[in-house]
Amino acid sequence: MLRLLPLLLLCLNLSFAMSVKEDPDFTAVYKQPQNSDKLVLMIYTVRSCPQCAYMKQKVFTDPAVAPFMQKHFVVVEKDIQRDDLPREFEYFGVPTIFFVDKGGKLIEKFSGSARAKPFLRELQGVVEGEKQ
Repeated sequence: MLRLLPLLLLCLNLSFAMSVKEDPDFTAVYKQPQNSDKLVLMIYTVRSCPQCAYMKQKVFTDPAVAPFMQKHFVVVEKDIQRDDLPREFEYFGVPTIFFVDKGGKLIEKFSGSARAKPFLRELQGVVEGEKQ
C-alpha cells in the first residue's frame, strides 16, 4: 500500500495541473502586441541551482545571445518549487528550457546549461526550424 502512495500523489498533482494555454504567465506573453511573432522560452529553475543562475545571468545576457533572444523569444521563468507548472512539459532536472510556439505546442526541449555560442546555435536552430 505504501508503494502506491507516491503514484497516487503524482496522479492527484497532475489532475490539478494546468495546460500551458491556461498558464497565466504564458497567456500574458501574447497579450502584448510586440510579442505576437515571438516564441516562448520557458525555463524551469530553482533558486539553489547554480547552472540556472549561470544561464540567466551569463548566457542569456551574453552580447551575442541577448539581441537574438530579444528579437525572437520571450522568457518565462518557472520555479519548480514555487510555481504551478504546465502539465505537458516533463522535466528531469533543472535548468530545463522549453521552446513553445504561440499555440502552446512544444517545439523543442533543452536540458542543462551551455556556454553562449552553443546555446546561440540552439536558439538559431529553433527559429530556423519554426520558419520551415
